[in-house]
Amino acid sequence: MIPCYLGFCTGPAILRILPKGGEGKTKTTLTEWAHCSTKTLAAQDLQAASKQESMIGKSDVLVVDDDADKLTLLSVALGMEGYNVRTASNGREALAAVESFPPDLIITDIMMPEMDGYDLARAIRKNPQTKFIPLILQTAGRHDADDMRLGAEVGALGFVTDPTDLDLLLARARTLLDFKSHLDTWQEAAFTDHLSGLPNRRRLERQLAQEITRTERYGHPFSLLLLDIDNFKKVNDTFGHEAGDEVIRILAKTLQEGIRGIDLAARIGGEEFAIILTETPLQKGIEVAERLRSTINSVQIPTVGSITVSLGVAEAPTCARTARELLACADAALYTAKDQGRNCVISAARDKENSLVSADVQ
Repeated sequence: MIPCYLGFCTGPAILRILPKGGEGKTKTTLTEWAHCSTKTLAAQDLQAASKQESMIGKSDVLVVDDDADKLTLLSVALGMEGYNVRTASNGREALAAVESFPPDLIITDIMMPEMDGYDLARAIRKNPQTKFIPLILQTAGRHDADDMRLGAEVGALGFVTDPTDLDLLLARARTLLDFKSHLDTWQEAAFTDHLSGLPNRRRLERQLAQEITRTERYGHPFSLLLLDIDNFKKVNDTFGHEAGDEVIRILAKTLQEGIRGIDLAARIGGEEFAIILTETPLQKGIEVAERLRSTINSVQIPTVGSITVSLGVAEAPTCARTARELLACADAALYTAKDQGRNCVISAARDKENSLVSADVQ
């Protein structure tokens, strides 16, 4: 039985997106899809719903096309496969969607106004944050050897020359999404600290670069907290390294529970942690730091008892405009906190002469 995704479509609406002279030549044409019975569609709706419920974490697919009929068809087809689908009508709109929330797969038409599929692929591959998103080019009008070669050169991992063959398109999508899932698993391992379970320094630096870029573009501030466990060497010397490891794990859990889902807590050294507070100005960052300091001090750790921490807080763009400068700014504030007796929060800012100004806020 031919699967059905658009039982509500009319023949003429579907035929408008068939290639010239290509009506009836594909194994599963869009016209056949459109003439499926309502009963079959209802049965497949139930099957798709059951499939979606069994999925753990849906993949996100961005579909880009200036043809509204084809965009609707692909969206419904992919949606019934269990994917979260977003759409864009041209390359520039797609770039904005990718930057705001990177998808797991991009399926794009080639011939579009403003920015075609090739230029979109080049822009995605040029950005270090999106260069590994798999991309499928699909077109009805350009499918000679030169087009396929150009598609490979711009980094497309799939080239579908008959957009009416949904079976082929969905098969390519499944294959590339499986590949992306494996890649994400390996990447997650590479960016995770094994002891604490938190992101590591490499992951923090990547996120920090993204936040700096967002601040430059939209002017929204964010705060960076650096945190250091006070007298951690004494904990290891007195209670042993297993107890010290337990301190790291409990502190990591406390940090995760004390921040929002959009924030990032990372372990960047032995007893040093960093927290990125997205869309958070300096004063709010100071308040979060003080709350974390107090919460951590109240936690009772088996064998060890309570611990204290020192924190340095810096904001972009007031303190610094680059990731390296912001880290240095927060680190200087943390050093001051340690120097002033530990178990406190110090904020840092740049004055007009670009000199560091610190203030104890405990």
